[in-house]
Amino acid sequence: MYNKEIYRFLRKLLILSLPLGFVIVCYLLMDPFKVIWHYDSYYENHIAHVGMNMDYVSTENFINKNPAQNYNAFIFGNSRSQYWQTEDWQRHIGNDARCYHYYGNGETLFGMMKNIKFVHSCGNSIDYAIFVVDATLLSQTEAKHGHLFCTPPKVVHYRNFINFHATNFFAFLHPIFVLSYTDFRLNKTLRPYMLERYLFEQPVVYNADTNEVVDSLFNKAIADGTFYTEKRMLRFQNMQQPDSISSPVLHDKNIEMLHEIAHILSMHHTRYKVVISPLYDQIKFNPEDLQTLQNIFGQDNVYDFSGKSDITSDYHNYYEESHYRPEVARKLMEEIKW
Repeated sequence: MYNKEIYRFLRKLLILSLPLGFVIVCYLLMDPFKVIWHYDSYYENHIAHVGMNMDYVSTENFINKNPAQNYNAFIFGNSRSQYWQTEDWQRHIGNDARCYHYYGNGETLFGMMKNIKFVHSCGNSIDYAIFVVDATLLSQTEAKHGHLFCTPPKVVHYRNFINFHATNFFAFLHPIFVLSYTDFRLNKTLRPYMLERYLFEQPVVYNADTNEVVDSLFNKAIADGTFYTEKRMLRFQNMQQPDSISSPVLHDKNIEMLHEIAHILSMHHTRYKVVISPLYDQIKFNPEDLQTLQNIFGQDNVYDFSGKSDITSDYHNYYEESHYRPEVARKLMEEIKW
């Protein structure tokens, strides 16, 4: 009798676990966020794709490509840095630079510090570096949450391994993602509701050697005069605050992290620049924080492009209220003295 009860319990447990097992197998096989298996390239050019954790992509792609490339020049930052093209930068720093763009979505100061420490731990020379920052990035001293933002396990010695993969798995289980992913896989059509929730991204052109993404469709639409639609222009409305100054964000913990970055740069005798982005909101970077950055990195190495300017006064320099175009980064490079 006792053995029959155990048998019934195990049978029920097996029946109940079958759906979960099926879901886990599907997740492992499909790997929608590309965090399970190895990929020579994380994007297929000109094909829409699931939104990915760019910090993770930057780290894994660096590991893949570094043995052949032996990178020694790095652009660090958040998604606003992605339009600082290494091809443009190399014209200013010389042919000996082997450039890599190491950035993350919604990057934090914590993440930036961990990334440069990871590059250092890999034995690379860091001969050149650009840090593209803003008040939001500099204010954040903790790891972020969410599958698009969580820290790659390898840069923190796998301390967050379980949490990282659990976060991605539960993102996969979200009903809206299941619906959109199934819809896209069956119909091969990118629908507006997928883009609005940042589940999918438009097709791009990706250079795995430099880890750079080019928004080819956006650029084509701008050239055709069809990009700045009435709906897109709503994102620019009431965003500018030209008489505002950002609150101070650099306190003890932030300053300690900045000193850690500066220490690594000193060890490598790096030629570097810290660039404060020209954001469309026209809010001026806090003068006290600017002085702190100059004290740590040197006045000649810090460039503040925030606030009201010819760049921030023209919405044509931006894809939307948060990201400026490659032409802007190219112009800023011309103003930076190496």
